[in-house]
Amino acid sequence: MAVVTAGVLVVAPGAASAAPRTVPPLTFGIYPGGYAGGGSTTGKPDDPAKIGAALSTVQSGHSPFLLRDYVGCGSPFPDAEMPLLTPGRRLDLVISYAGESLPDWLACVRQDVQRYGPVTDTISVTLEQNVLPQPNGDAALVQGVIAAKQAAVRERFDRLRIGFDEVAFTQPFTAFWQDLAKLGGAEFAGSVGFVGVDLYPGSGLPGVPDVPDLAGFIDQTLRVVRTEEMPIAGLGADVPIRVSESGWSTDTAERGPARQAQALTTEILAVDRDRTVDNVVSYEMFDLRDDVTGSASAFDNFGLMTDDYRPKPMFWIYSGLIATLGRH
Repeated sequence: MAVVTAGVLVVAPGAASAAPRTVPPLTFGIYPGGYAGGGSTTGKPDDPAKIGAALSTVQSGHSPFLLRDYVGCGSPFPDAEMPLLTPGRRLDLVISYAGESLPDWLACVRQDVQRYGPVTDTISVTLEQNVLPQPNGDAALVQGVIAAKQAAVRERFDRLRIGFDEVAFTQPFTAFWQDLAKLGGAEFAGSVGFVGVDLYPGSGLPGVPDVPDLAGFIDQTLRVVRTEEMPIAGLGADVPIRVSESGWSTDTAERGPARQAQALTTEILAVDRDRTVDNVVSYEMFDLRDDVTGSASAFDNFGLMTDDYRPKPMFWIYSGLIATLGRH
């Protein structure tokens, strides 16, 4: 199995005098649970031993390997994912906003940076505010990113990067980005260490259309984020894009495990190809196992494994792609 051991040097066309930018191989990760929110039903409880064994297989010895984690203000600490952080694994933490007052929200963000910072590579402040807007959520995103960055600097968490996630599409969310720019200005732009994109083309989710050309969708969407959205908020080419969520539900006979494997493999290879142009540094799968295998809800069937931890084909393919394409 071929292993990528070196980054790729990228030089902009017509800019021979400019210093080349090194684009490393992708860092990979996964959300290790099954519950997907939205329309998910109550599934089987997590089995920590089976989760740990599955993660060891899919990780393929690569480091860092990211575990996607979701917390809100008032969530217990430490949470259920902390015991999964064996050497080489780091958290990609989402701090969800649920309408708290701004002072309470900022206190929550600062506390979570202090708590999770030592074991966390990335913190996303709010979740998918561009398509699931909370009242005052744009202000919470902007002020939360600034507060989180200040807390990370104060605590000397030099490795920690602060950013936010959006559901990305082939057309820009111009008004959303304009609002962030208006609310945050230069201080916000200077605090953003990455932009996370959640990619679910043809995934089976309600309201998400089928996408015949998955690779083309990935190419165009990442270009839109890089060239049409991020510049609005003053975010330059040095600010990386992270694919924070990507998944494909096996909720119908036509959308079975073989189709999932085909679709997600196409997407990952497209992201890997585009990383050099669009400065994409990571890809995370959503999610490890189904919440309820065979449920009629698309939300219940995103796993690379069934709800009793039997691998689908994409489980083995994802492990192989990490071994082949991943960062060491």
